[in-house]
Amino acid sequence: MENKLIGCWVSAELSFCAYNFLPDGKGFYSFGDAKKDFTYVDNGESVTIHYSGDFMPGAFRYTVEEDVLLIEDSFGTPVKYKKQGETVL
Repeated sequence: MENKLIGCWVSAELSFCAYNFLPDGKGFYSFGDAKKDFTYVDNGESVTIHYSGDFMPGAFRYTVEEDVLLIEDSFGTPVKYKKQGETVL
């Protein structure tokens, strides 16, 4: 199964925030000059993300259509991200 999450996804509202999903099940969330590393498992309709230093992972429902990722935040609200290619920021 192709992993549609791989690549860099920049927030449509806050251009300094981005998800970076790497092919090896690792990644990081960047915000400004900072970043928070994570591991992830793509379940097709949701992704389980475990941030380094966090006790428990979180599961977030998502959809990908062309270059748009809609992923739920920790409150269950969909947040829009636009793909910036395979390049990681």
